[in-house]
Amino acid sequence: MKVLGINSSARKDGNTAILMGKVFEALNRADIETEMVQLAGQMIGPCKAC
Repeated sequence: MKVLGINSSARKDGNTAILMGKVFEALNRADIETEMVQLAGQMIGPCKAC
């Protein structure tokens, strides 16, 4: 099993990331693969109707 965590908080390594890290530690101990994607600092613009 794999778990993807998407952190959309404005602070890259803030409280949300810390809490997600704690959850991921428990999941990793149960041999569950985890990955965190942090959106802080990324430019996400509106649809350009390509």
